[in-house]
Amino acid sequence: MYLSNPFQTLQRFPQAWYSQGHFISSTPKAAGPTEGSGGGVPVPSDPARPPDDRTGTVHIQGRGTVATYMFEERANVCRYFEPQSGLWLLLPLQWEMNMDFTKERLQRVMAALPGLLDQTEILAALRQCSYDPEEVISVYLSVFGEQLLQRPAAAAAAAAGGEQRRAELHSLRALQDTEREVQDLRQRLHLQQQEARSVSQKKDSLTREVRYLSDVVQVLNRQLAQLEAEHHDARRKIRSLLAPRPTPPPPPPPPAAAAAAAAAAPPLDPAQLLRLHGQTRELRVGSRTLASAVRHLLGEAGEVLGEVGAAVGRLGRRAEAAAADLEEARALYRKEAVERRSLYNRLQEAQGNVRVMCRCRGGGASGCRGGGASGCLELPSDQEVLLLLRGTRRRFHFDKVFPPGASQEAVFAGTLPLITSCVDGYNVCILAYGQTGSGKSYTMTGTRDQPGVNVRSIQELLHMCTEQQSISYSLKVSMLEIYNDSLNDLLAKKNRTAPPLEIRAQGRGVSVPGLTQVPVQTQDDIIIAMETGEKNRKIASTKMNIESSRSHLVLTLTVEGVDRVSGVTSLGTLTLCDLAGSERISKTEAKGERLVEAAAINKSLTALGQVFSALRCNALHVPFRNSKLTHLLQPCLSGDAKCCVLVTLSPDPGDLAETLSTLQYGASIQQVALGKAARNPAPAKRNP
Repeated sequence: MYLSNPFQTLQRFPQAWYSQGHFISSTPKAAGPTEGSGGGVPVPSDPARPPDDRTGTVHIQGRGTVATYMFEERANVCRYFEPQSGLWLLLPLQWEMNMDFTKERLQRVMAALPGLLDQTEILAALRQCSYDPEEVISVYLSVFGEQLLQRPAAAAAAAAGGEQRRAELHSLRALQDTEREVQDLRQRLHLQQQEARSVSQKKDSLTREVRYLSDVVQVLNRQLAQLEAEHHDARRKIRSLLAPRPTPPPPPPPPAAAAAAAAAAPPLDPAQLLRLHGQTRELRVGSRTLASAVRHLLGEAGEVLGEVGAAVGRLGRRAEAAAADLEEARALYRKEAVERRSLYNRLQEAQGNVRVMCRCRGGGASGCRGGGASGCLELPSDQEVLLLLRGTRRRFHFDKVFPPGASQEAVFAGTLPLITSCVDGYNVCILAYGQTGSGKSYTMTGTRDQPGVNVRSIQELLHMCTEQQSISYSLKVSMLEIYNDSLNDLLAKKNRTAPPLEIRAQGRGVSVPGLTQVPVQTQDDIIIAMETGEKNRKIASTKMNIESSRSHLVLTLTVEGVDRVSGVTSLGTLTLCDLAGSERISKTEAKGERLVEAAAINKSLTALGQVFSALRCNALHVPFRNSKLTHLLQPCLSGDAKCCVLVTLSPDPGDLAETLSTLQYGASIQQVALGKAARNPAPAKRNP
């Protein structure tokens, strides 16, 4: 705590601060009570009095020497008392930077991270981490990696690096804020779902109760109808008994026997008539009582039905409101997810990382055309792959994961943002890597009915170029294969006496003199060129794949655009590489010529892995010339191009070792940073 005047009255700390931490000072406290205990007491005006062991001084530029009193070990609580406003105000960074407490922690962080030069940024991070330098160091290392451990070569480079790191940190903070908002939206969505389930359960309970009461009313109605029928019969019988009988005509004088029988018949008993009358009255009373009870029950049932109807209406309205809130939360979540993905892509593009996408082949024998994730793989989300390995699960993260049911259109849509930048003058490279039979050729080339990335990308670029009115484009396609570390032109007319193709250095890139380039203007031109190249490609049957590609296919599309207004020329290239399948010779049982081919394939893939490893470690020398494949791909991996690797997987348990190796290969490639890609403008062409 700072005091503007060392002899002014000390202000008591707010009572809430005592339960939030403890007070520390740079000097040990004296053994015994001091007058400063209790949160602040007046400092005597006698300057000769010994100072309190919790006070000190610090020199602040522009203010001179001021007194300090206590420091609380808690984030954002280093404050000073302002007498004019009577408030404890947050201490400015420039003041706090001159305190011995913060100086020592700033020096520790800067000594551990020489590449971090902004003291203001470090002090802000210390505030967020409760002034724990170890936590600040670990946070910076986890975010920016080991690049902060290297000291910049020059002050200008250090300033530029600091600006870039601040921009990246700002993007990271925005991403973290977005993640927190997404978590809040998820929590709100969860609460809304729970409330909707509760409302639905109450609605079901009330519906069951209404159904039960309806059944009770129906039973009572049947009983009432039965009682009314019995009452009607009883009244009819009573009326028939009480009705006066007509006086019969005097009978003819009976014979002697009839007269004796009539004399013997008993007369009508009045007591029996009274008993029947009493029973009838009891039935009438019971009927009226039952009718009253039924009317009462029907009234109560009507009231209950009305209340249930009102409750159902309220529940329906609440369910509609909950559904609207749920849909709004889902829309916000989708919006935040899109923004988060956009920020992540912008950060990746700024860092120039290689994007890695993963595609899992279906369980059937027809490549990627069907089947679900089975065997040793699980796909919990569109960015994660779980590998079941000896009872454990290993998790791998990628930029995009396509399930076995993903269509060719979905895979192409994932690579479309990279492909379309070729029209703007960028170099783009897409590689397919995986073991033999995992679906690389199907993903890149496809079939006539289901074309792959190669055909779809050229069609899309051709469509984009035809839509441009002020820029004229020309597209040329070339195809070559690298077979046994030699280059073969797949679009050239076969000439046995022609010398093999060689790679020549051309400025910052490479060229292949004599390589055939075919202009394409329509979709038919694309199909004819692709079919011609596929017919000339080397394929053979192995134990793991009936039609195994025995060479690396490299398809290059050159897009040259000329602006008719300014005359500026842009040149972009799209390199599509279908690598030959990595395979184990012991598993494929290759012999003779197949053995030589497998050895050449594995050698070139090993050289490609060494290049990615050197790029990941920022090595001074990158071994591009260890193979023809890496030498040809040097412009795509040297930092001027946008690169994407499609990793294909097999879910079969028998391919577990190859699947693990492929996943580890893709995860290591994802850490490679090539730097931000640059456009390739050419000088303007002057019209004669």
